[in-house]
Amino acid sequence: MPQYYFHLFNDETVLDKEGAHLPNQAVALQQAAKMAREMAAVSVREGKLVLAHRIEVTDDANHDVGTVHFRDVVDIRS
Repeated sequence: MPQYYFHLFNDETVLDKEGAHLPNQAVALQQAAKMAREMAAVSVREGKLVLAHRIEVTDDANHDVGTVHFRDVVDIRS
């Protein structure tokens, strides 16, 4: 299975050094979306949410697989 890395860009940059073995890019992006929703929920509980925060997914060759912004994983209504 391919290796994918999930690099977090929010109040600080956290580069994923371990990664995860996942079947394909689609599953990696689904995993990134799940992670972003969980982190957004924590932020909301702390009284804030920065929609520009993001997780960048790369493969084991350091190729860009995709980016998931927090704004992409929450339904914001007024």
